[in-house]
Amino acid sequence: MSELSIEEVLHFAQEAYPEAAVVDIDQLAQAGSDRIYYRIKNGANRSIIATQSANIEENERFILLANYFDDKGISVPQILAIHSNKNLYLQNDAGIECLLDRVLDEGHTEQVKGYYKQVLTQLVKIQLCAKDEYFKDMFNVLPSFGYDQILFDLRYFKNNFASKSDVVYKDDILEKEFENLATSLDKERSYFMYRDCQGRNIMVHNEKVVFIDFQGGLQGHPVYDVASLLWQAKAKIPKEWKQELVAMYLKEFEVEAAANDVKVDIAQWQNDYTMLTLTRLLQVLGAYGLRGLIEGKEHFISSIPLGLGNINEWLQDNTLVEYPELMKVLEQISKEEFIAKFK
Repeated sequence: MSELSIEEVLHFAQEAYPEAAVVDIDQLAQAGSDRIYYRIKNGANRSIIATQSANIEENERFILLANYFDDKGISVPQILAIHSNKNLYLQNDAGIECLLDRVLDEGHTEQVKGYYKQVLTQLVKIQLCAKDEYFKDMFNVLPSFGYDQILFDLRYFKNNFASKSDVVYKDDILEKEFENLATSLDKERSYFMYRDCQGRNIMVHNEKVVFIDFQGGLQGHPVYDVASLLWQAKAKIPKEWKQELVAMYLKEFEVEAAANDVKVDIAQWQNDYTMLTLTRLLQVLGAYGLRGLIEGKEHFISSIPLGLGNINEWLQDNTLVEYPELMKVLEQISKEEFIAKFK
């Protein structure tokens, strides 16, 4: 299916959503995906977003999820119109400022902490949607974050970061520990897992948070999303914030789950959170290794010290008695002289 020109996108917007009263259209900078975004403006300082993608399955998933979440009162962009080819759709504009922007601009203020509380409160509702009978058909076709995906993420770290940065390890032993770790964490697939719940995928618009880019959601463990959000390297969330926000989230989940006749083992989830946090931190380092060390992109190389700093912080409160080879790897990459190589 051929890509629509900017003129064709504009024409569709004018025909499908005349309320936009279009006066201008700008193509936005692309991020990590192949999706193309346009901001379409009218004369009243209002705007909508047009999204174009050749991945029809992904488009359909986003539209279904967005409509469902919107119906449940969750803050997501409202779908306004869909092209007959399903390669283009219009949605409300969630603004130009993401949560990470706010953190970097304002620092760790009480107002910023309030945004994180908003995110976690709504995240509980998003994750528990998997228990809704109406959502089941959509949920059951999603891929799952289980043994295979966890093992893939751990190997992603080993192959793209550890092996490319002079880290010493015994591959056969580390591989066996990865398999054991993946087995131990493959225990919860009955909730909607956002997968990439971090500050770039949450907008702040009119002082309210708005969730975007949730089409990659999986069947998986909810606390993985909390780790993704609170351990985002560039956000540098203080340790005491993490502790407070995790406790708030778990209490919120317990209450909301009980209201929906869902039983959860919060004590076990606290332990799961610790190890899923490590899994997420290693996956992120794998991404930095691929984009930075292998593809040579400076932005990702400059992020490596922040990712390693997270490993250092994790080690301050945790150890890996059952995974001694992985522990040796973490001790190597958390040393100041190792981190200094990437600064």
